[in-house]
Parts: sequence; C-alpha cells; structure tokens
Amino acid sequence: MMAALGVILRPDLAALVVAMAGLQLVDWYDEMPISPDHWTLLGFGNVALLIGVALSRTRPVNEAVARVFPALRLITLIAYSAAALAKYNETFTDPVLSCATAIADRASYGLAAQVPTDWLWFVTVMVVETSIPILLLIPRTRRHGVRIALAFHFVLSASPAFGVVDFTAALFALFFLFLSPDDAGAVLDRIRRVTSRSAVARDAQNHPFVAATVAFVVLGLSGHVVGRVGTGVTYVAVELYFLGVLLAALMTWRRTATAIAFGRIPLATLPVAAVLLVWVASPYLGSRTTGVFTMFSSLKTESDVANHLFLPTHHLTGWQDDLVHIVSSSNAAIDGAARNDIAVPLLQLRLLAIDDPELVVTGRVDGRLVTFGPAAGQEHLTPPGYWEGKLLWFRPVPVGDRLFCSNS
Repeated sequence: MMAALGVILRPDLAALVVAMAGLQLVDWYDEMPISPDHWTLLGFGNVALLIGVALSRTRPVNEAVARVFPALRLITLIAYSAAALAKYNETFTDPVLSCATAIADRASYGLAAQVPTDWLWFVTVMVVETSIPILLLIPRTRRHGVRIALAFHFVLSASPAFGVVDFTAALFALFFLFLSPDDAGAVLDRIRRVTSRSAVARDAQNHPFVAATVAFVVLGLSGHVVGRVGTGVTYVAVELYFLGVLLAALMTWRRTATAIAFGRIPLATLPVAAVLLVWVASPYLGSRTTGVFTMFSSLKTESDVANHLFLPTHHLTGWQDDLVHIVSSSNAAIDGAARNDIAVPLLQLRLLAIDDPELVVTGRVDGRLVTFGPAAGQEHLTPPGYWEGKLLWFRPVPVGDRLFCSNS
C-alpha cells in the first residue's frame, strides 16, 4: 500500500511504479495457492505492466504505462468474461439454489425474499455480467459499458452484509481504462469541482504527503489495530469513494465524448493473456477450481456432477475426479462441512496436509470407507510437489441434495 501511495504522490517515478507492481506480485506469490480473484486479476495486470515498463525504459514512465493499456483491457475482458460464463450453469439458474438469490437475500437483510419473481436476481446478474464485456468491446458502446459496470459493481459492494469492496476497487480502476482521455478527464473535473468546495479536500491537495500518510493509517492499519471499528471506518471511506466516482461518471454520461480505440496490444504482453486464458479454463481442463474467476457461480466441473449449460469439460488430469466423500475429520471445518454431503478431491486433502501434517480424514472413495492420516494403518496423505502445492487449490464439491452457494 505504501508503494501505491508513493505512486499517487510521484507518478513520474518509474522506480515507484515498478515497486508497486513488483511488491503486489511478491505478495500474490506468497499467498498462493490461496489467492482471491481480485489479487489474481491485478497480478496478471502487473506482469503486463512490468513488461511494458521494461521495454520502454527510454520513455517517460507515463508513456510506458499507457502503452500497456490495451493489454490491461484485454486481461480485464478475459477475466470478466470468464466470471460471466461460469454463471451459465444449472445451479446458478435455479432460483432456489442460485448464489444470486442467496446474495440478494443476505445483502438486503431478507428484504429480497419479498420480491414475488424469484428468477429476477439470477437473470439480472447474468444479463448485466454478459452485457458488460460486450459493451466494453464495441467502440460505440464502450463508454456506456463503463458506467453500467461501475453502477452494477457499486450495488454489489454497497451492503455491509455482503461487501466485495476489494474486487470492486480493482474493477473500478480497470474500467476507467476503457474511457477516452477526454471522457475520463470530464469525470475527474466533475470530482474536482465538488471536492474544491471542501476545506479538507483543499488541505489534502496542498499537503499531499500528510494526506497520503493519513490514508495509509486509516485504510491500511486501522483494521489491524482497532478491529471491527477500524474495518467499519475503512468500509465507509471506500464506499464513499466508490459513490463519488460513480456519481461523477453518471453526471458526465450525457456529454458528447469520443470513443477510445482498443489500441495495439504489445506483442511481449500476449503471453500474459495466453496464460490467463489457460488459468480461467483450468476448471474445465481438470485443474484448480478456486481463484479462477468462478466466484459465486456454484459452477461444478467435476465429471460426475458437471453442471455448465453448454461449456464442455475435458479433463487433462484426474485431480478433480479423485473425490473423497467426507464422513468425518480432525479438521473442524472439514468435519462441519461433512453435514452438507460434500466431497473433496484427494489432491486437496494432500495440499491441506502440508500445513496440517496430523490431519485425519475419513471418507468414502468409490464406495469404500477409507481413513487418511499419518498413523499406522491409515492411508498417508503424501505432500504434493512444490509447484503443485503453489499452483493448485480445489473447492469442496456438494454431492448430495444440500447444495450451497460457494464463493470459489
């Protein structure tokens, strides 16, 4: 966060831009194999950013970064399209089982249940999420797609009962890459006109280092220092920021603005987009099933329970299909989840055993009761190799009648 604040203060320093992108990648790598979708999206974007800066060392850093914008647009479209496509499955389109219904109910504190048309929530999500990448792809509709996307994701993050502010923050920044300079400039001018009336905002502009320090303390440290109060303060501050940006974008919607061209994608960044394509396809290819932009979709790609409406699964490995139907476990979370009739890929149990070598799990494999663990007479959970342990992570799979909304 300090590197990001440094970039805000001195965006002309290439070293700070490189430090910001590089530190995010270090943190992403350190978190793996468990990494949230927004961090993965930013990770791929920062790899492209570093490539662009490295290839444009003789240019001013703002020009070097701008040359990467087309690659960042492509990365955003790939990730967002994958998230939209994942929702075309039998579970998400069931109004009773859909994550859209569960999220609407939770975010509205139960008020959504009073809506008589139970299909409204999943249809709305699917229509909007499918439309956004299409609108962003077409030059004439690009600026409209940005504003629809900002409004949609603000609504998703607005309820404290269901706050996805991290993913929304990443998308807010990336969506602005689809606006032309004059369109984005109009939004910023609108924000400046409003904030110029505030003495606090004027002081922040006159003393940027002090403002950055305060922002770091409030947004970066308060949640760790004072717990829920700090988290609440951070949430309110971030939501006010989202709201301000959204209102400025909506208030400039009707003005005439040129459409920005998608731009020429630097050839050196195309491998990043190619790897991202493989990454988002990994559930359908039998590889990892979390952190691959299938969040809140209830997508299942395991052979016996695959539920996508039209995308086929072609497993290149047996990782997803070697399932253990959980009966009990020494791990409280796994043991509690057993009540929901879940199965877990055997490789995932081996991954969990890396950090919990005493893990014991009893489950059914092909109808046979097996106990996995470190003791004599138990099936040992052999730790996977280093790269398997870094790159693979699998969601639990509901196999009974008690289906549930999964955020993976």
